[in-house]
Amino acid sequence: MIAEEFIQFVRQLYNSKEFIPLHEPYFGGNEKKYVADTIESTFVSSVGAYVDRFEQMMVDYTGATAAVAVVNGTSA
Repeated sequence: MIAEEFIQFVRQLYNSKEFIPLHEPYFGGNEKKYVADTIESTFVSSVGAYVDRFEQMMVDYTGATAAVAVVNGTSA
């Protein structure tokens, strides 16, 4: 079974029989402040200063003429 082979590969790679998380969150900056700012602004979904900022950062990074943030890949 390919799933079991993959599990064994990952366990060997990490030299562990313990639970190995797919993604361990890392918060090393101002994340808490940004979340609080967003909640206080009442713009917590698809609009607001942080969405605008993210879209502009994507334009700057990619050189595109515009960027639109979406909730997930299906929405994209």
